[in-house]
Amino acid sequence: MSTAVAAQQELVSLNTVHFTVSAAADPAALSRVVEFFALNDILPELVRSRRFNGGLLTIDIKARGLDDRRAGVIAEKIRASVLVYSVAVETIAVGADLVDRRLRLLG
Repeated sequence: MSTAVAAQQELVSLNTVHFTVSAAADPAALSRVVEFFALNDILPELVRSRRFNGGLLTIDIKARGLDDRRAGVIAEKIRASVLVYSVAVETIAVGADLVDRRLRLLG
């Protein structure tokens, strides 16, 4: 495996993907959203939900080590749920400068 490929894989493993889900304030909404992670053998670092007046539930999930493609697939599956209104995905690249420095040192 090349140094560049190994560095890219290390960078992905350091990434944290933050999913913000708006859903109906239904007892099944939280478990249905979290189930998509369980089905992909992913244990999120954070799961937090908050119910608002008017029937809205927001769910924040942070998971580490997902590449953009896999995060996108999970987001699309969550969006397809009947109880979900919207899904936003943000990738937080933690440690990118560290991997770049290692690449320069090794390359």
